[in-house]
Amino acid sequence: MNKLPKGVDQLPSGKYRIRKMINGKRQSLLFDEPPTQRDVLLATNELLNEVPGATLKGTFLDYAEKYIKAKENVLSASTIRGYRATLKSIPSHFTSLPIKDITQYTLTALVNDMVRSERPVSPKRPDSPKRPVSPKTIYNRHGLIVSVMHEFRPDFVIRTKLPRKVQKDIYTPGDEEVSRLFAYLDDSPTLKKYWVPLYLASLGLRRSEIGALTIKDLSEDNILTVSKAKVQGSDNKWVIQNFTKTERSNRKIPLPKELADRIREQGCIYEGFLGKMYDNMRIVEKRIGLPHFGIHRLRSFFASKAHSLGLHDSIILKLGGWKSDYIMKGIYRKALKEDLQEESKVFLDHMTNRVVNKE
Repeated sequence: MNKLPKGVDQLPSGKYRIRKMINGKRQSLLFDEPPTQRDVLLATNELLNEVPGATLKGTFLDYAEKYIKAKENVLSASTIRGYRATLKSIPSHFTSLPIKDITQYTLTALVNDMVRSERPVSPKRPDSPKRPVSPKTIYNRHGLIVSVMHEFRPDFVIRTKLPRKVQKDIYTPGDEEVSRLFAYLDDSPTLKKYWVPLYLASLGLRRSEIGALTIKDLSEDNILTVSKAKVQGSDNKWVIQNFTKTERSNRKIPLPKELADRIREQGCIYEGFLGKMYDNMRIVEKRIGLPHFGIHRLRSFFASKAHSLGLHDSIILKLGGWKSDYIMKGIYRKALKEDLQEESKVFLDHMTNRVVNKE
């Protein structure tokens, strides 16, 4: 075993500690692995270069609450609800720290702890296996921390190395699956009411936008105005907010005559608990043997299919209400399986008949 640098002790917890006098204050530097002299110097220099906001009195939790409170009239209720849930999930040993004492090393140690930790088991599913905290969750927690620190300690430069995000292969339905879904809904007296809202989802609307629509939003010439959202607030109550997810989400969408006529015939777009749309989609998918996909995957179907049919990016962006084309392009780059096979067949036929077996 390599000799530890002078002053480094191993604690009963297994971690390694060295104490230094930094900015007139005695500080403890902790390491998960035996540090080298270079590790100690780097950690010490980081603390020497930090200039804590000495006038700030209170914990990180205090200032995070102030930050969220200040955003309540600016951000959507669902975003605020997400902020509060994220704040609650950040380990208390960090949120209880005085905000003026937080350093880059503190953040790095927090991320390292979260990578090694496990998600708490849901009380509703006590027998479910424990799983590690996902990189996305760590990104969300770190993102909130960064926002709070930038608000109250703007001179604090944050350069945390975060875990690499996992690229999930999320299933997006194709024409056949969507067609079978709508056919079943149309033939079912009890499920027919979900035909209209799910059709709108396949035209690029978000669930929150669908839930806020009324028949007054449909014009005589079959143009649907999207300008509101139904979201769940921090108190778990549903509210209609007079703005959508982003400033680009307010839009006017032309509807096919059949869809517009159905809306007028039933006198509404959707009335009921938004979660029921998802629940009944799952029921139908199981009954007719479809792979599981949720409402938002119909929005992904819209983006992918519109792109494969040759619609210009600017049109897809406008119809779907995306703020930028970054996310939208990420969706349709995952080409639908049926379109990928069709396009591949064209090339393979060319290779077989025009190149390899050229007569």
